Amino acid sequence: MAAINAATGRIHQEIYSGIRPFDLGRDLRPVAELIADAFTQELDPRGQAALREMRIMSHLSGLIRLLSRGTGDFDDVFNGFVWLEDGKIVGNITVQRADKYGNRWQIANVAVAPHYRGRGIARRLMARALDYIAESGGRWAVLQVYDHNTVARTLYTHLGFEEVGGTVDLRLDRVLPVEMPAKRAGVYSFGVHQWQALYELATAQLNAQAQWWRSLRRSDFQVPPEAQFAEWLWRTLGRRRIYRRCIQNTRRFEAALVLTAERWRGAHQLEMWVRPERYGDCEAYLIQWALATLQDYPRWPVRLTVSADHAAALQACQEFGFRRQQTLLTLRRKVGEE
Repeated sequence: MAAINAATGRIHQEIYSGIRPFDLGRDLRPVAELIADAFTQELDPRGQAALREMRIMSHLSGLIRLLSRGTGDFDDVFNGFVWLEDGKIVGNITVQRADKYGNRWQIANVAVAPHYRGRGIARRLMARALDYIAESGGRWAVLQVYDHNTVARTLYTHLGFEEVGGTVDLRLDRVLPVEMPAKRAGVYSFGVHQWQALYELATAQLNAQAQWWRSLRRSDFQVPPEAQFAEWLWRTLGRRRIYRRCIQNTRRFEAALVLTAERWRGAHQLEMWVRPERYGDCEAYLIQWALATLQDYPRWPVRLTVSADHAAALQACQEFGFRRQQTLLTLRRKVGEE
């Protein structure tokens, strides 16, 4: 905004401060740097990968903005607000539809630069986001926060958010010597073509509240042809192998495990699903089988994420030496309620 200095008569440019909508053409890069600065200690490998993608896309922001004008495909992805002070972006919040009907909206990337914290910027960004959701006809707002972030959790509690679930990241620092468990009836290998049974199992394990952040999608379990080829190639070259085991009763999976065993990279990855009515029956067996299988691989760390309410899995992991890294909580609030 231009203004005239009364003493000198010169025109000078006033620096805007406050909130404004996110501008894809000019804000993508500074917001990426803000997120990197604000969440230095919190970004896990997935968050770091997302940040890298954001930085790469910032170099194409002009093209993305042109495409968005024509199709609107990026409206939800980059929708949100920024806070400016001293001529630079010091706060950000992202607001996106969480379902195709627009009933649920997710809030993410609530970030304030370290030197500007304690001034109420996050609270005002949150208030604007909740107003925007209400204006857009949304009924619920949902967000995620790490349990150790007490400042953010206190803010969200004061704003009326309630906890509806969470996930725990676990890590085994080094594969320990473990014997292969005795053979068990109903345990089979399964292939990528059985993705529907795995999807149904995962859906049965996660209740409606646990899916508030992001509902399970069939595409999460379908392995496209190019990924199947890559899996075959890395297995043939001896770089990586993916093991799939299930405990099956007739046609449905009672429990399942996917183990990604690495030879060239520095960590193995585990995924596990168990029907709630089978909690306590399958977890120790599946983990022991995975660790025994890894005896033929480098003794690198093993990562696993489980539901915070899956007590049997957490106990079994602890017995095998896994340590809790962090817990990510999902919170929700009905829009319009104080």
